[in-house]
Amino acid sequence: MSTSRRDFIALASTLPFVASAEPSTKMTFIHHVLFWAKNPTSTTETDQLYRALKALGTLPMIASAHVGKPIVTDFDKSVTEASYTFSVVLVFDSAEKEKEYLYHPLHKKFIEENMHLWGKVQVIDSQEPAA
Repeated sequence: MSTSRRDFIALASTLPFVASAEPSTKMTFIHHVLFWAKNPTSTTETDQLYRALKALGTLPMIASAHVGKPIVTDFDKSVTEASYTFSVVLVFDSAEKEKEYLYHPLHKKFIEENMHLWGKVQVIDSQEPAA
């Protein structure tokens, strides 16, 4: 069996390609929150905050959730905000679903039990414009 790059490209071009123009989750309303840990060098505290943030993403009104840490690439290093500890992106079907989340007892409990772990929080909400 040949293993040249040319043979691989020729074989790959014969394989079926499946792509979807639509994302699996309609990203109508985005709730993006940046958290700066009060004690970013404390693994115990940052682990607790991370676990609590991940748990929030399981609430039923959330269409999709992502909790991540900063990453900086060489391409956009000069314009990348990387001073935060965690970034949380929650996707909702509507602003009403986000409001349901904000007033949910588990969200309120999250704030009460974890607010001592962060020194700063920044919220960025965005919604697709009406077509």
